[in-house]
Amino acid sequence: MSIDKISATLSQLPPLWMSRIVAAGGNIGNSTEIKKILGEPIPELANPKEIPSEVAEMFTKGGMLERIRKKLALISRKRGGKILPAKNTIAAVDEDDNVYVGVDFLAKFGNDEDLVAAILAHEWGHMMSDLPKGVDWSHLSWERIFEMRRGEEADADGFAGRALFLMGYEPDRMMEFLKLMDEKRKKTKIPVHKYHNTATRIEILKQSYAAEKRAMEVAKRLFFSSGKTGPKIGKVISSG
Repeated sequence: MSIDKISATLSQLPPLWMSRIVAAGGNIGNSTEIKKILGEPIPELANPKEIPSEVAEMFTKGGMLERIRKKLALISRKRGGKILPAKNTIAAVDEDDNVYVGVDFLAKFGNDEDLVAAILAHEWGHMMSDLPKGVDWSHLSWERIFEMRRGEEADADGFAGRALFLMGYEPDRMMEFLKLMDEKRKKTKIPVHKYHNTATRIEILKQSYAAEKRAMEVAKRLFFSSGKTGPKIGKVISSG
């Protein structure tokens, strides 16, 4: 079973959020002069000579990241770009579908394949959006921009939950990771506007994972009941 592209609930929203926010006239403090393109800079690539060997192994052809990439490509029918080692990030995706994965994140959590798979699946969810790129949103308020951003991130979380089930991973480690990151953010007291709150994100993962599981159970009952597929398949086709 594959996952089709996500149908966006908000029209004309850039899917990848990777364009830089450009200030007109250098006046960053005045939001009316800022060209809002909704995103962050692409992460800086890590120096291959500075990557620990156990982390570098994950980026090789037979490594864990490539294994997860193949699973995501299979269920989404989207190959994706390169998997690249990066600095100062957990993960990000660019407009060419390259996925940047933080080497520090992998050094700490690389032994947890369920978590790494969830992180990659979230970035894959951004790839799957059908929304247009390169739109100038300078006429919108920051409140509206962050509202739109939260919707896009929620779609990516929803894709991740469904993908984890189809790939054979569990969502629990991602849920624990979200709680961990939330605790760290609370200590800094820096507000985060681009995501829904942690409880909502966890619920999205739970519900999307459960929905895909139910869909698979229904499919099994329809097509594989009693070991005979013919009659049931015929009924489904004839009713369509």
